Parts: sequence; structure tokens; C-alpha cells
Amino acid sequence: MGKMAELAMYQSDMEELQDKAIQDDVLIRKHQKVSEEPTPSDVVKSRNGFDYVDEGYMRWRLNQHYPIWSWEVIKYETLGDKAIVVHGRLKVMDEGVPRSFDSVAAHRIAVSRNGSGYVDLGNDLKAANSDAFKVAVNRLCNVADDVYRKQYVDKSLGDVQVNNLMDVIAEMDKKEADQVYKALKSGKINQDNYDKVMSKLIGSKK
Repeated sequence: MGKMAELAMYQSDMEELQDKAIQDDVLIRKHQKVSEEPTPSDVVKSRNGFDYVDEGYMRWRLNQHYPIWSWEVIKYETLGDKAIVVHGRLKVMDEGVPRSFDSVAAHRIAVSRNGSGYVDLGNDLKAANSDAFKVAVNRLCNVADDVYRKQYVDKSLGDVQVNNLMDVIAEMDKKEADQVYKALKSGKINQDNYDKVMSKLIGSKK
């Protein structure tokens, strides 16, 4: 293989890596945005001490952010006469990237009070299917992360804030500059205290 061919192959690989990095960044930002969206209180319910969200709301959010999606019940089975278990698979097209998530959920089988039979196996199956669907939507798409305790709010500084801080650090003596830089790199300086830190650092130069 000649030098020109090697160079062309190298450039092609670099362009592919850059495209993937851009795509990854778009996905990360999108999922963070969805995760940080607050869930309206009117769709949050409580059962046995645990909060959950209506399936209708999950479908609505899914249609908003991931309009191309499908839900498939892979299988369902009963655990004796105690519960129905549903194994489902959610598939979405995520900014051009096909992704999927399998989830499993169980629902207790309701028995009539006189013990003569089941109340409604169909409803029990629907409930298990709904729970499995909501788990998949939350885990794969970050919908209602605040309700299901999966939310992480990114408090890292933006590029402009980092550049402003680095300009201030450049004018400090080495010992103090090293301390501030270490605090910046470790995340100790973040969105919560950025303004206070900047005010203190700028004030100390006067």
C-alpha cells in the first residue's frame, strides 16, 4: 500500500471517529435534557410507599423525544397462582441509532375473596405489561428519572465558565493557581458555587 493510500485511509478513519464523537455528544446531551425534565405532579401516583408515573405520560414523552419506537412482549408466564411475569422489549430510534432494552416485571394475581377463582387474569397481565413497559422507557430513554430516583443533574461548568476561570488562574501566583486548578479538575468548583468562587478570586486581586 502506497503512502497516499495510507494517508487517505488514516483521514477516513479520523473522519469516522469525529462523526461518531459528534453523534455520541448529541445522544448524551439529549438524554441529559430528557432526564432533567421535571415530571408534572399530577401524573405522579403513590402505591405502597413508592412513587410511579401513569403509562399514558410515559407514552406521551416517548412520542415527543423518540417518535419511532416499538414495544414487544417477548413472553409471559405465571408463577404458580401468585403472579404473572412479563418480559418485554422496547426498541427506539435514537437520533438515527437503533437501541433496545429488555425489562421484566411481575404483578400479583388477584384472587376472589371467597377463594373460588381469579378476579381478572387479563387485567393482571395488562398491569405486568404496563410495569415492564414503564421500566424500559425509564431505563432506556431517561423519562421520569426524577420520579424513579435515576436522575443525575450535571453540575459541571460550561466552556465559557471554564475559560473565564482559566483567565483568572493565569494571573495568580503558582501555589494558589495550582489549588484552584485542582479544585476545578476535581469538580469541586461547579454550577452551585461558580459565581461565589469567581467573585472571591476577582475580589482577592484588587
